[in-house]
Amino acid sequence: MSGNARSEEGRPEEGRPSALASYAASWQPLDQALAAYRAGRADAAVRVRTDVGGDDEMRAAYFLRRPADMGAVERAALEGARGRVLDLGAGAGAFALPLARRGLAVTALEILPAGRALLAEGGIADVRDGGVEAVAPDERFDTVLAMMNGVGLCGTVSALPMCLAVMANVLAPEGQILADSTDPRSWGGFADGRYAGEVHMQLDFEGTAGPPFPFLFVDDELLEEAARLAGLACHVVVREPDGRYLARLTREWGGAGRR
Repeated sequence: MSGNARSEEGRPEEGRPSALASYAASWQPLDQALAAYRAGRADAAVRVRTDVGGDDEMRAAYFLRRPADMGAVERAALEGARGRVLDLGAGAGAFALPLARRGLAVTALEILPAGRALLAEGGIADVRDGGVEAVAPDERFDTVLAMMNGVGLCGTVSALPMCLAVMANVLAPEGQILADSTDPRSWGGFADGRYAGEVHMQLDFEGTAGPPFPFLFVDDELLEEAARLAGLACHVVVREPDGRYLARLTREWGGAGRR
């Protein structure tokens, strides 16, 4: 998601957990937009507000965009995915659907009911409600996708290493995490001393807003350091001129996480 809007509704509660499942109420406006799109409203859109200025509108159709409409970062993720794929926060299937059509086995995790319905209707056989906790203890994946600023759900820089370690726990021995983010260092800082990418975000659908929540954009140097703490090596695959990049994270033997 792009981050350039301001919330007047308040800030996230201090200490709010950053696990995907905890965001159900905050992401309800997006679920409403996806439900409206599924009902035939092609123009259904959610408004995105953050405290780095301005408002953004994101159409529900964006979550079903075609690979031909994607930028270099997202196309590289689709091209780099292999084996059994776990799509975290799969939305309506922008990544899961083309990968399944390519013949890959895709497990799509999504907390939004309308998103899960669209995934199932698109042909994804394994659609689950939740985050990584919906994965069985003995399941392993060759590729974990955390796209559309997927590491943003970690919320803060301090929470990032643990989030990455949780993702690494479901990797096959030679598995990979493909995650994108945007370097926020040119955005300036916050008066309260937060890192420039520790954004407070809020979603709104037609005047109904969800609770504000923390969302993280992280530069590749901080991501590399967090990955190291999680026992992972981090390599930037591709960058775009606006600061967006795709990172590939793989295990460093002897690091943290179960094998």
